[in-house]
Amino acid sequence: MIDKIDRDIIVYLSKNIELSKSLYKDMAKIFDISEDELINRLKKLNEKGYLKRISPIMVHQKSGYDSNAMVVWNIEKDKIEYFIDMIKSIKSISHVYEREVCLNWDYNLYTMIHGKNKYEVDSIINYLSNTMQNNSFKVLYTLKELKKTSPNLEWLIEGFKKIII
Repeated sequence: MIDKIDRDIIVYLSKNIELSKSLYKDMAKIFDISEDELINRLKKLNEKGYLKRISPIMVHQKSGYDSNAMVVWNIEKDKIEYFIDMIKSIKSISHVYEREVCLNWDYNLYTMIHGKNKYEVDSIINYLSNTMQNNSFKVLYTLKELKKTSPNLEWLIEGFKKIII
């Protein structure tokens, strides 16, 4: 079970946070606890599964990366690790996921590629395709971002309280 401070920390982390050189120190002040206590609480919340990670989310559209594509690949099982190691060296690739193939959809590896323009994204796709000697992929360009927000945890927590009480 978590206490009020833990709950408030989780809600705080679900919102937009200002950049800071001393994030944990600044957060600790908000909750009137020491930085060490905050870090210990974060570790426990992570161990218990309440937090997965704390990481910044870059809004790539504001950073000059205007072209994005989800590229789905059909990669042979014995080549997946090699392909993933290659992908890790490319800074313009933010995500890579392995998925089960489905009926009429043979793609098992998904990558999200960002570029300043379509030509840059296409260049990365061509490099990967040529290096892997793999032409079994589809490119799904981003047309419009529909949603990229965290859930409203305050609302969820209040809702759970009403159900429990």
